[in-house]
Amino acid sequence: MHSGKNTIIYLLGIALTILLGLPAVAFSSVTMMGNRIIYPADSSSVNVEFTNKDIFPYAVQTWIAEADANSTPVTAKAPFIASPALFKIAPDSGQVLRITFTGGKNLPQDRESIFYFNFLQIPPINAGGAESQNKNKMLVMLKNRVKLFYRPVSIANRINHLGEDIKITSSMYSGGTKLLMKNGSPFYVSIASVKIKQEDHVYSQPADMLVPFSQGHVDFKNLKLKQNAIAVIEYINDQGARVNHEYQINP
Repeated sequence: MHSGKNTIIYLLGIALTILLGLPAVAFSSVTMMGNRIIYPADSSSVNVEFTNKDIFPYAVQTWIAEADANSTPVTAKAPFIASPALFKIAPDSGQVLRITFTGGKNLPQDRESIFYFNFLQIPPINAGGAESQNKNKMLVMLKNRVKLFYRPVSIANRINHLGEDIKITSSMYSGGTKLLMKNGSPFYVSIASVKIKQEDHVYSQPADMLVPFSQGHVDFKNLKLKQNAIAVIEYINDQGARVNHEYQINP
């Protein structure tokens, strides 16, 4: 349930952001530690840390949703509670938020489940300082969306072998090369890039996130694969760092 106060704050944010024709003043001083959240199934809760490096306070509203990128605190549905859902963070200070799994939904125990943690940063009305008080302006609410992975206990140890659980095969088409990526792991694999290294050249393409036990492909147009070529999958690990794993491929 969302309180009336939370709903009013959220609707106020929407009202301010849809005003057109006014200069916009955007602030992005509130940051979250890390760029993803891992929720081990055997944890009673996990903490999320925020910092505010600005000289004035902010209000921050949070909610957790499933895949809907347009979710709001009112419409969001997920078996998690973020507490506090609405808080004020002082200048040059921090705030710890607690996420708790409610158990309100039976999640698979043989693979990860994915949700999205959202937080809306709301600057004070007088954020522009005294000089801007007599000017028309729009205060922009900044929304961030971070992946939250629910990880069952039975699969936790397999994360150390993630690179080995991804298999790469190649095929040719109309002068180009197609790389097929098979994710044999129970984890969501957030891929930053897919590269082919051959001779003295490196060719790179973006790729989508791989769902557990699924496959995807990347096309390298007008690239003819040669002997001893190397495919490199660059993915994001639990700490948010980029990790490379190399695979031998041949035409």
